Amino acid sequence: MLNFFTATGWIIKSLEVLTVLFLVVTFSKHKFALFFGGKKNLNSQSDHTLHSCFIAALTVMVFHFVSSALAQHIIALEMEKMMLRQFFYFTMFSCSMAFAVTLFLLHVMRGCTFSLTARLCIYLSILQAMLQMLQFIMRGMLDNSMLSPFYSTTVVVLNVLSLAVVASFPVKQFFLSRKEVA
Repeated sequence: MLNFFTATGWIIKSLEVLTVLFLVVTFSKHKFALFFGGKKNLNSQSDHTLHSCFIAALTVMVFHFVSSALAQHIIALEMEKMMLRQFFYFTMFSCSMAFAVTLFLLHVMRGCTFSLTARLCIYLSILQAMLQMLQFIMRGMLDNSMLSPFYSTTVVVLNVLSLAVVASFPVKQFFLSRKEVA
């Protein structure tokens, strides 16, 4: 079962990278503005949506890589079992909350409105943080593994949903551009 979750994690990370690359390539005329632009680059609602979706996709990708690497390093630490569990789940909770704060602050700094994609990403991260806090309490504080199968499955589902959310905008744009060509 662990191999399934590991393989799923790498597939999700690969698709997230492809989503960010697709956004950069598809909107190549906005390439510089996507990475370094500000409010002056936002002339229409579609510009706001594009920038918001790009920020969300990039943030999801970066935090997924960071939290996965961090989780692997924490698991390898030599600590007492309960302290390791507490440290692991609290760190994963902190990563989820840091993701939501970062996504919010990047939107504020860029001066763009929140797209549906960005809002859904924040909602999913808050759900993930709540789940991690619940697992912290159940497994880290009470030494109860009753929630573990639900936790493992739900974390994968939330990651797949995050991927689907950030991929929805570029996929929609791809099909709209194909309709216009035809």
